[in-house]
Amino acid sequence: MLTNRWIPALVYPITVLALSTFVAGRVPPSYFSDSHNLINVYFVKLGWLWTTVAYVSLLNGDKKSWLRYILSTAYWFCITQWLLGPSFIDRVFVATGGSCSSDILMQSQATCRQTGGQWIGGHDVSGHCVLLVHASLFLWEEQRAILLKNSTKKYGLYIVYGFLALWWWMLCMTSTYFFHGQRELVSGTFFGMFGWVIMYLVMFPLTGLVDTLQPSQKQQQQHEKL
Repeated sequence: MLTNRWIPALVYPITVLALSTFVAGRVPPSYFSDSHNLINVYFVKLGWLWTTVAYVSLLNGDKKSWLRYILSTAYWFCITQWLLGPSFIDRVFVATGGSCSSDILMQSQATCRQTGGQWIGGHDVSGHCVLLVHASLFLWEEQRAILLKNSTKKYGLYIVYGFLALWWWMLCMTSTYFFHGQRELVSGTFFGMFGWVIMYLVMFPLTGLVDTLQPSQKQQQQHEKL
């Protein structure tokens, strides 16, 4: 299961769809329904930093792995933080009719809130879903590559699995307590998965597999090429 890339790819969208459809609005408020809960403030809002910590703990010296990390970081940054100005999700919000209540010309959610305004109207893609799904699939793929190569210390995997569990739990909380509408949760999940599709199904489809071939298999492949 830990080396199967399709199970996690199904778990995250199913989690969001199931909870936002059948559970959201039917459970009483809890500690996690407050966006100022400590896990959200100190872990989710710094989610890519913690994802980086988990990734580094795997101690993978593979150059392609570091390239995947850099590209995954760039994807997250452009989608949620900055894309030649406002982030991609801020641009989507404004393009779909959204604006800042204190200044209709303001195009950044962060800047809007700093001025005391509210992000109103428009389609507000869930940045939480983007981060949690994107980070989780990235960690799943990298631990998969490590396991197939059998080249890591166990404590690194424990750290990764700890964050994977935490990210899934917070995805559940994000889907249960409507910080966004269901369509915004689904679109956030879509963009979280889209980076995985580009990275691991298109650019690096054989992640972790090539180096696990036995010498005889490698020789056979080279012979076939000749």
